[in-house]
Amino acid sequence: MQTNKDHIAVLSLNANKYSETFIHNQIKYLPAHVHCLYDGVLPKYGPNETCFVENENTLKTILLRQCKGRSKTEQHQYNIEQYLIKNKIKAVVANYAITAFPIMDICQRNNIPLIVHFHGWTAYRKSLLVKHKEDYMRMFTIASAVIAVSNDMYDQLQKLGCPKEKLSLIYYGFNNDLFVYSDHSENNLNFLSVGRFCDTKNPHLTILAFHQVLQSLPAAKLNMIGGDETLLNSCMQLVKSLNIEQHVNFLGIKTPEEVATEMHKAIAFVQHSATTMEGEKEGTPVSIIEAMASGLPVVATRHAGIPDVILENESGLLCNEFDINEMARLMLNVATDKALNQRIGKNASGRVHTHFTMQQYIDKLWAVINDKIQKQ
Repeated sequence: MQTNKDHIAVLSLNANKYSETFIHNQIKYLPAHVHCLYDGVLPKYGPNETCFVENENTLKTILLRQCKGRSKTEQHQYNIEQYLIKNKIKAVVANYAITAFPIMDICQRNNIPLIVHFHGWTAYRKSLLVKHKEDYMRMFTIASAVIAVSNDMYDQLQKLGCPKEKLSLIYYGFNNDLFVYSDHSENNLNFLSVGRFCDTKNPHLTILAFHQVLQSLPAAKLNMIGGDETLLNSCMQLVKSLNIEQHVNFLGIKTPEEVATEMHKAIAFVQHSATTMEGEKEGTPVSIIEAMASGLPVVATRHAGIPDVILENESGLLCNEFDINEMARLMLNVATDKALNQRIGKNASGRVHTHFTMQQYIDKLWAVINDKIQKQ
């Protein structure tokens, strides 16, 4: 990487979570020397096997900490602060609000712009918002910029107290080398869902809608890609109880290349995202954008950022949250009406290729980051 590029830090809760392609893309494509600090609300690791957590079990470490009057967490924060200073980090991008909380004072103390990138749950989960109410208010004061990924999230962050002048709405983008348009109207009756088995994705509701579809299309299949986040076993039990095990395939976690292949073979993409009892919502699901780019007609819900991407009845079909009867009807329509399938798929691909490319996401995000760096 060129040495004249600015050095920035990108904070990630996870080491390499399969579903967080948006963070992977920041690391890969931002035009800077990116230092990924990862694993935990307060990151444990950095590039080149850097470890910010000292071995507390050694007598030497304990005595040194005690001598300096630092707790384990304070020493952890000190190690991160020294790393940022040593590597001349010009900006910090905190993915999810909770990664900003323990590092925001470090950024303020060292005049490092803090860009807080929301993605979903940390903007909505009621228990989190109550527990960290003061942290959110301090973060909105300290942060140089705050990123929302949907209009719904943009409005929510203002309600939480984020000044409008700090807010930017930036949509995710897709890999246009991987997800390319094709006509799906002649494909077999294979519906596809791609997403974590979690409460906001509601895969069990997708299964219930598909069960209704089977009454009219007994040859149909539902292929479900995604890792378990508490609901996989329940979904497998539901499929068994409905006696549709021959029609539903749980494919597990797949690479982006494998997802693209499955999308190419499907008749339609389905996702029943819905608000949880905790008030939690998604951002703007990347898999929906990828399906649209592929020309795969999408049947989804009017949830969070989905209507931002899908122009209803033009580039996708939408139903209300929890309305599985309407979802089933829309699935039947798009699977049996070839002209509708072609029209929706073509419009969808054209829309995301115009407004939701990876380059657009990176360019807009970098414009915000670079603006804050230049103003320091």
